[in-house]
Amino acid sequence: MSGRRPADNAASGQPDPKKAKVDIPAVSKPGAPLDMATIRAQIAARKAQLEAAAGRSTPISASGSAIPASTSAPGPAALPPRPSMDSSIADKLAAAKARIEALNARAANPYLSGSGSMPSTSTQNSSNGQPGVSSIALHPLLMGQNSGQQQQQQEIEKNEKKAMRDRYKTMAPKFTSVKANAATLETSGSARASPAAPILNPYASTPTASGSGTPIPDEEKAPIRRSKKLQFSRAGKYVAQGEQLRNEQKMEALRKRIVEASRKAGLDSEFDTLERSLKRQPPPEVEWWDKAILPEGKGYEDLEEAVEFMTTHQDSLITHLIQHPIPIPAPGDKKQPERGLMLTKKEQKKMRRQRRQAELEDKRDRIKMGLLPPDAPKVRLANLMKVLTSDAVQDPTKVEAKVRKEVAQRAHNHEKDNAERKLTSEQRKEKEYHQLVARERKGIHGAVFKIKYLTNGRHRFKIRETAKSDLLSGVCIFHPKFALVLVEGVDKSIKHYKKLLLNRIDWTEEARPLNDNEAEEKDEEDNESRPNGNGNTEGEGPESLEDNKCELIWEGEVPERTFRLFRARHAETDSKAKEWLTPKWEGMWDLAKRWVWQGEE
Repeated sequence: MSGRRPADNAASGQPDPKKAKVDIPAVSKPGAPLDMATIRAQIAARKAQLEAAAGRSTPISASGSAIPASTSAPGPAALPPRPSMDSSIADKLAAAKARIEALNARAANPYLSGSGSMPSTSTQNSSNGQPGVSSIALHPLLMGQNSGQQQQQQEIEKNEKKAMRDRYKTMAPKFTSVKANAATLETSGSARASPAAPILNPYASTPTASGSGTPIPDEEKAPIRRSKKLQFSRAGKYVAQGEQLRNEQKMEALRKRIVEASRKAGLDSEFDTLERSLKRQPPPEVEWWDKAILPEGKGYEDLEEAVEFMTTHQDSLITHLIQHPIPIPAPGDKKQPERGLMLTKKEQKKMRRQRRQAELEDKRDRIKMGLLPPDAPKVRLANLMKVLTSDAVQDPTKVEAKVRKEVAQRAHNHEKDNAERKLTSEQRKEKEYHQLVARERKGIHGAVFKIKYLTNGRHRFKIRETAKSDLLSGVCIFHPKFALVLVEGVDKSIKHYKKLLLNRIDWTEEARPLNDNEAEEKDEEDNESRPNGNGNTEGEGPESLEDNKCELIWEGEVPERTFRLFRARHAETDSKAKEWLTPKWEGMWDLAKRWVWQGEE
């Protein structure tokens, strides 16, 4: 046996021309199905030839022939030289190695196309009349050379893909306080902790996870048995069940005793009749509300004939006429009392005149019929001679005195009646108060006024007393620069107060000088308020009130009253003024400070 390497063309898949060709049976075409028995026979024959060649070359080397220089020195660890390999087997091994490398490259890079990385050995072999390598499956032993590396690479790729897929998921807490979540967490934890599924050996007699033919005792794990949770029954549950069972037993015993006693007394027939009567009767063939509509002798099975009878027969209760039941009004649908008609002043006077005229006509008719005595003649000095013709001529002085007395009596009676109908001051105030309260239910209105100078005492008196009489609440704030008046009340009172401040009061009127006694009385009245600066009554005020004015800066509707009474307060600073106005109205102070007087823009 020679120690030379095969030629380069042999490694590339071409047969060596220097060597004698080995007779290999013809192989079927790549498209035809493979015969495994033939292939195995060829492999066995080739193996026998190689063993025979190796046996012939061994004694030659032992007899003293020249040993090639490529062999190692003699020693205990020296091995025999590697036998030469046939070119066809070398070609197959090279093709198998190339296929394994291509599979490894494809597993390492999933984005690499498989068709481009595979060696095109099938075309070369097909030209030589041999089947393609890609059409022959690899031996399992060849596939298992790099199975460990491939499995590790697949696990790494799987973990990377899972991390990329779960990178946007919300991180779940590692603890839980809910039993359902705890169970879910245990299940997910066990699934996460379970190792990867083992690769089974398909060529073993009894496939196991370890790959050996015999199972290992550690691999046969017993199923996990979980203990059930305690479930406590409610108090008295079984006591109630026992009581119910005992009651049923007592009733059954009582029924048996009654049956035995009835049999001894000869009452079996009556109890049988009672039992039959207690049984529920079967439903009738036709309900009672349908008997009047359906024809006699017909049931629900003959609906077509019944419909024809109801629509065409003269004796049918169903006709083309429609019955309209009389509607009965519900208790809540009763008519509400109508509100009185709203009339103008002119219409009210006309209605009063017509009513009085109708009453007078009715009274005259009663006098004509004799039901009422006639009224005494209404004599005046103007119609004295027409009414009392003869008496006035006989004694005119006496008649004139009598007529004057009657006129005075009538005037006195008239005044007396008016005085009786007139309300007292307390009643009048109470009536006005109730009217304002009734109007207050419709809504509360507010108004804010800015006054340039409020130094005149008469003006302050009118502002204060008019607000009290109109039942207005609010505050009047005196500031060194101006005065602010805020009022709340019904729309009628606000309208009257606006007319007072904007039209009736002459703000340019100078204060009249007061005497000593009048000044003392004025001080006693105004002891509750001592304004400074703008409203100063003790010091010197403005030289002239020619440019004094009052303007309305805000008016509108408010949800409720903020102040209970109308009071006057003094504020030297803005914070104090806002404190008197309360947080609901403090914005009006800023509005008043920004307000520009009309004509001074």
